[in-house]
Amino acid sequence: MLNVAMIGAGGVARRHRAGWIPQADASVVGVADLMAERAAEAAAELGAEQATGDYMDVLRRDDVDAVDICTTERTHADIAVAAAEHGKHILVEKPIATTLEDADRMIAAADERGVMLMVGQTHRFYDYSIAAKSAIERGEIGTPVYLRYSSGGGFWNQDWTGNRISAGDTGGNVVTNGVHIADLCNWWMRARPVSIYGQALNQTSPHLEMNDYFMFTIKYDNGAIAVAELSRANMPRSNQFKSIILLGAEGQLSSGMEDESNWVDGDGGMEFVGPEFQHGFTRMIGEFVRRVDEGGQSPVSGEEGRLALAMCLGAEESIRTGEVFKF
Repeated sequence: MLNVAMIGAGGVARRHRAGWIPQADASVVGVADLMAERAAEAAAELGAEQATGDYMDVLRRDDVDAVDICTTERTHADIAVAAAEHGKHILVEKPIATTLEDADRMIAAADERGVMLMVGQTHRFYDYSIAAKSAIERGEIGTPVYLRYSSGGGFWNQDWTGNRISAGDTGGNVVTNGVHIADLCNWWMRARPVSIYGQALNQTSPHLEMNDYFMFTIKYDNGAIAVAELSRANMPRSNQFKSIILLGAEGQLSSGMEDESNWVDGDGGMEFVGPEFQHGFTRMIGEFVRRVDEGGQSPVSGEEGRLALAMCLGAEESIRTGEVFKF
């Protein structure tokens, strides 16, 4: 049985909690969060014996084998390094960090102590992405040569005055959300990125240094190209869309639709019911548990997480300068 401590109990941690509950070979024994009341509520939901406002309390426990870090992005590195120093395996929400220096610290600490470091690139674990990966690995479309991934919706309030998406705390929208698509492009294309070119638009919050719409074009070392688009300020704000086309030398895959949401006219008026997101989190956590138990390779390594971060930081630099960023 893998004993786990969750560090962070708000936001995306709700998805992680729902993913830990069905794991037959793991048990969450402690929850840490700066807000003691929130830690207590999460611990009660999970049946964990400990709730604390200091993550060091759970790291000092000899019976904790692993940690699941769901805190604000800029805090990932300090917590992960401390966890490695205490011999704990690490699952950390994406992005791995907000700077490459912090990512390097995390990777080095995990390597030095011989613990697993897995980055929570959740999109690798959804049905659609696994199906595409399987088709690619079977050679059904030949070598991937072109990918266009377009996704969007109104995930946040139009006025992003809180710290949830601030550049200082999260790296900004291109980093905290772009890493999803950057990593997925790498996973599917099976090549090394050599350059990235970004463009962006701040439509909803001109008083913030925040790009709510962005796109980037990736060039790979084998000549393949990936184009990714993401918006997070659509109106109506809860609507979703996704369109994917992946061309290979011998075939193609395509998926998505103009509108992933269903219109529901209920007692509260017109509502949008979006796609089901939980299964990717649950599958990701299950794979972390399995790999730790078997002593295998990390399902998403620190180096892979670092590469996705480097790409998005490069895209930000390209947006600022108007030039292609080369690695």
